[in-house]
Amino acid sequence: MGCGGRGIVHGTHGGSPGLEVCEDSMSRQDALLRLYQRLLVQRDSLRQQLDLDISHAGDGREGMGDSADIASDDIERELSSQLASLESRELGRVEAALDALRGGRYGTCDDCQKPIPINRLQALPYSTTCVDCQRSEERGGRKRGFRENWGSACRDEARAHDVETNLENLSIPLER
Repeated sequence: MGCGGRGIVHGTHGGSPGLEVCEDSMSRQDALLRLYQRLLVQRDSLRQQLDLDISHAGDGREGMGDSADIASDDIERELSSQLASLESRELGRVEAALDALRGGRYGTCDDCQKPIPINRLQALPYSTTCVDCQRSEERGGRKRGFRENWGSACRDEARAHDVETNLENLSIPLER
């Protein structure tokens, strides 16, 4: 009995007569397809917003108006720049999720290698960890999956060799 005895559908699916399909896996596949489409829309929206923010951040109206106008323009450009930075990071996460979907890796926790529940992916489509591993990470006791071992080993090694830095160690003239 295929699918562990759960929800088997016999018949035609996708043009293949007699194919056994688990309803559970099909509902997950359908949900992943909807998430893929949602991520595509989100990617396109982020690209448009990022282009707009970048063009606004680089809007060169320097020297026009009084000092209050110039200060206001500077603040607007800074905010646009910060928004562009946030959107750029989110765009990177969305594109990584799309790549993972195309490569068949999407929806698998990077740390424990278990499937990430669809509800979590619907709430945070570019999530790369399950709730348990995320909680563990937030508490500081992150489970280290095989993908993270080398990266964390390099970071830990670099931290071990960091020299304590304080104001006396820096060659910056201090005003007194």
